[in-house]
Amino acid sequence: MSFSKRVQDLSAFTAKTTGNSALAVLTLENVGHVSGQRGLAASTEALAEYHRRINALLRDCDQMLVLSDDRVCIVFDELLDENHVLLAALKLERAFEEPFVFDGHPTLLEVRAGLVYVGDHRTRVGIAAEDLYRFAETARSHAVRRKVFYEISSEEVFSRMQKDWEMSEALEHALEQHELTLDYQPKYRLLDGDLVGAEAIIRWRRGGLIVPPCEFMPVLNRTQVWDLTIYSIRRAIREMLEFSVQVPIAINVDATVLDHPSFLSSVQSELNIWSLEPSRLALEVADSQIVHEKATANLLNTIRSLGMPVIIDNFGTGHASLEKFRNLPADEIKIDRSFVTNVAESGDDQRITDTIIELAHRFSKTVVADGVEDAETFSYLAAAGCDVGQGFYLSAPLNESQFSQLLANVA
Repeated sequence: MSFSKRVQDLSAFTAKTTGNSALAVLTLENVGHVSGQRGLAASTEALAEYHRRINALLRDCDQMLVLSDDRVCIVFDELLDENHVLLAALKLERAFEEPFVFDGHPTLLEVRAGLVYVGDHRTRVGIAAEDLYRFAETARSHAVRRKVFYEISSEEVFSRMQKDWEMSEALEHALEQHELTLDYQPKYRLLDGDLVGAEAIIRWRRGGLIVPPCEFMPVLNRTQVWDLTIYSIRRAIREMLEFSVQVPIAINVDATVLDHPSFLSSVQSELNIWSLEPSRLALEVADSQIVHEKATANLLNTIRSLGMPVIIDNFGTGHASLEKFRNLPADEIKIDRSFVTNVAESGDDQRITDTIIELAHRFSKTVVADGVEDAETFSYLAAAGCDVGQGFYLSAPLNESQFSQLLANVA
């Protein structure tokens, strides 16, 4: 079904509503997994069961638009008020609590839903059906990220979503026009103060102001995150050669990028094009994103075997167990700044930090402390045996010119 036809049908559906209504977008997330584990017949039956369970909940006044085998759009009509949207979401969730059974094997149907309360015709003035779909789809995407069954949007969320879309479109333009740059936060060995690396931080200077990554990264779709990561890798490699950087530069990589089938070959291609040794480019991945993913861990170990360092960021805030630590796919672990910030005063943070340092050293890992902001923190970490530190006490992030000057001074 073409996008224009989908919008046309959706517009017709919403125009037919007679009372307060809501729009929902549902997807069956694990149909590919079912196919891989149980075969094509199982996935076909899983999709049929998915549609059966949804149809069983629809009233005569409700309408369903099938967008694809695994994606449907529902218009709920004749709702009393906004609370009925929650009731609809809960009914949908309960419909998928029982596992689907094929050939004697039970499998939960992993469904994600985004819902938006539309109200009556008067409250919909100026809101196109396409926008309503986008609101519901964005809510569904939030449910996917949070790993919950549903997410419900609201008028307040409408406004935030609109800003997110505008931010996303502006960033797309910035990427196309090469307006993004990299800053570099140096990493120093605490024992002797030597420069041992740097973390590349993407900078978007918009209208003379810096837009923090925490404001634009969450609004990006998977394609944009991929494009931004590859852009960062290319720019970092080019500037490493331009500045004659001899220490590893770390690039932050999201788990969605690691899942991309072309990630490893793309990185290798960039290294080959520029004739850069793999040891000069490090990949930094958040603790919470890799600890339970065997495929990701295997990929990171493959990357390490090629000579490229892997750093686990935000260590201590994920769900790592001692069993996982034994096979942690990393050369360095970076203690999360939430433990580092008050380590000089907090006994609990000291015990956590000391334990991480000792455990990491027993497994031959380098320990990096993120957020070294004062002399007391520096002194405690150095005495505790932490290997490397980064933070404003040691150095603020530096732009290309400042970083080039730093390298010239330490050469």
